[in-house]
Amino acid sequence: MGFFLNFGENIDGYEYKVINERDARASAGIMFLLGLLSLFSVHLYRTIFWAELFSITFIIEFFVRVLINPKYAPYMLIGGLIVSNQQPDWVEAKPKRFAWLLGVILGVIMTYYIIFDIITPIRLGICWLCLFLLFVESVFGICLGCLLYKKLKWKTYNCPGGICDVAPPPYNKRKLIVITAFLGLFFLTYVSLKSYKFNEKPKIIIIKE
Repeated sequence: MGFFLNFGENIDGYEYKVINERDARASAGIMFLLGLLSLFSVHLYRTIFWAELFSITFIIEFFVRVLINPKYAPYMLIGGLIVSNQQPDWVEAKPKRFAWLLGVILGVIMTYYIIFDIITPIRLGICWLCLFLLFVESVFGICLGCLLYKKLKWKTYNCPGGICDVAPPPYNKRKLIVITAFLGLFFLTYVSLKSYKFNEKPKIIIIKE
């Protein structure tokens, strides 16, 4: 029974339980894509069916991760299959569990809205918050829940990407100047494209007698 109700793996060379970060990032990417598509369907088809369906799978995913075992969470299984030919990236399990516990809390709130069929800005905000967290984890490898775990002064050994141990990089003025210059260039491109190619002029309709 302990094999199922377990969090993290015991791997040689680590004195603490670990999670494969590659599996976690892959599953976050899958959920981000499906979640984004489900929100688009709300605007395209004027139905929240797909959004609610994804929300239910999201809730199930995080309940299985935290309360049973991440090995049996459906999105983790799919993500693990996709990156199965990559070298595992083992990170400490405790910060991940804390981050995923936050996902469970968001899932509980979302369950309330789904059961009682309540549509509010808070519900939409939770959806976008979940997508944002999934996005930064899958694309940048930043586990914001793990950072919060560290901020609470709880002892950590090995966070994803080493973000709990690596000091913030020094201020780089040159990079900021280059980024600002490109943002200005992109803005000028936007203005030019909109003004000269997509500037919709009122159409004159001529009625022939």
